[in-house]
Amino acid sequence: MKSILRYFHPLEQLRRKREAFLDAGHIPATFMDNIQASVPEIGDLVSDQEFIVLDFETTGLDSDSDLILSMGWVEMHNNKIDLATTQHLYINSDSQIKPETAVINHITPQMLSEGVSIHDAMMTFFKAAAGKVVVAHGCVVEESFLNRYLSSQYHISEFPLLWVDTMHLEKALAKAINQDADLDVTLSGARARYGLPEYQTHNALADAVSTAELLLAIIKRLKPDNSLHMGTLYKLSH
Repeated sequence: MKSILRYFHPLEQLRRKREAFLDAGHIPATFMDNIQASVPEIGDLVSDQEFIVLDFETTGLDSDSDLILSMGWVEMHNNKIDLATTQHLYINSDSQIKPETAVINHITPQMLSEGVSIHDAMMTFFKAAAGKVVVAHGCVVEESFLNRYLSSQYHISEFPLLWVDTMHLEKALAKAINQDADLDVTLSGARARYGLPEYQTHNALADAVSTAELLLAIIKRLKPDNSLHMGTLYKLSH
């Protein structure tokens, strides 16, 4: 029974997906470190893992038609946020940003004109993310834009990164207490439940740091003694 449960665990499914991805070949050397890195074992401690917490600001939620305006991330080691690793990149694009988006995100065309290319930003991120668990709040947005970039530039589809979604974690914890719970699982709403301070929103770096703090609060809630296993965290996140 244990072997069957292990076989269907999301971490083991990801491991098989990566193996199949590698067997298919045609992966640019640039991304090999992101795929060849070992997938954590179910019993590995979360505190022993390296995380990179990511946030995108975009012109909308449709990765086929919208653009990434900025990318922000910060790394976590030993259940600690390493602020020395922060990155905040504005993306230089020939396309005009939507006026309503500029108001929401406080990103102006001048900021973008002084930014980096989407290619340089992506290469910087993937290099930083090699061997790490990627974290986002509502990661469907970041994942879809990353996959869209890889598909359009390298003809790679469904790149098997190791994702942890803090929004899914909050939903899972709420349902464990009350199946009918209808909580605010936005980043600000989730942070408020843990007594975390309000930060400037719609800023990629600020939201990445905010998500990292939320993840640490969730980990502490699940196992105050830092004995949480990756198998538990990853399963709750999916």
